[in-house]
Amino acid sequence: MTMSLGRSAWLIAFVGVVALKVVTARITDIVLFGDSYTDQSRAHSIANGTYPGKDYKEVYPPADTAADGGFQWPFYLGLYGNYTIWNYAVGGAVCSNKLTPLSDIPDVSSGQQAWFVQDHVVRNGTSHQKLLLDPASFIVIIFVGTNDVGVNSFVTNDQGTNVSLPNVADCQLDTLRQLHALGARQFIVNSLVPLQLTRLYSDSSDPTIYYPSPPHNGTVWHRTIFNLVHSLNRILRDGVRTLDTEWGGGGSVQWFDTYGFFEEMYNHPARYFNGSVPANVTGQCHQCPDPDDWRQCGIGDCTPDERDSYMWWDELHPSEQTGRNLAAEMHRKIEGKSKY
Repeated sequence: MTMSLGRSAWLIAFVGVVALKVVTARITDIVLFGDSYTDQSRAHSIANGTYPGKDYKEVYPPADTAADGGFQWPFYLGLYGNYTIWNYAVGGAVCSNKLTPLSDIPDVSSGQQAWFVQDHVVRNGTSHQKLLLDPASFIVIIFVGTNDVGVNSFVTNDQGTNVSLPNVADCQLDTLRQLHALGARQFIVNSLVPLQLTRLYSDSSDPTIYYPSPPHNGTVWHRTIFNLVHSLNRILRDGVRTLDTEWGGGGSVQWFDTYGFFEEMYNHPARYFNGSVPANVTGQCHQCPDPDDWRQCGIGDCTPDERDSYMWWDELHPSEQTGRNLAAEMHRKIEGKSKY
């Protein structure tokens, strides 16, 4: 016996199939914006006078290394998911230099976005534009905020006049809106990590290579950065939910709980760090014996065989092994399998 679907039932079934195809479309490209937690070589390229141009390709070890001492996590994300990586992040960047200007580094909201437009948007000198990437086949990931809340900004009370954390959060959300207007439709916003776990923002008042002088109150910094990170993450997460509703199905923005994932690695290190020495989540591999002299950095570093035992590469940046773990979890997030 066969059954025929009525017109309404058939239409519902058809729409369901179409929706399923949209959800399960193959992701082929990943577009990334951010700071030194994501940048592989753009900051070094700018410093060396070779300003990144159209279709700039990242430079990998041994020719150049990232702030994690080696390959940055997007490299591994590309391997795990067979993705083409478009990494526009720059070390030292903030969301907007108009809010928290650290230096003249291309920021997420303008400079880095301009690179994306140069590579992927055709405007032909008119108001009409064409996105060269298929919106169903790529995801935009934004991972920024460490410099916005840190040294020379909120933690040291050096942010711009009348600039607040909601302004910084709005910058990220407005950047998503701008990219959505260009045709992007799938987004992931990474939360800030628990910066209080780094040596720079520990409760120690000892000088570090990232803040050699003047003396600072480590206890105050430690508590302040904890509050800043949690506050900005809360504002951002609420904003992501609002934005997802605002688009009403015309786009999707997900929240990645990087903070929670870093806590997981910190609390269960043996699951994530497997170098030749016991897992270490409190120290760092890269040493700078004299905080006033960058030239001495590297003296006393852990050995190459020990690197994968460390959660932190230096006083501020995650290690390459931490990046591998992040890449694996982000791949699961893209596949809809991550609890983060």
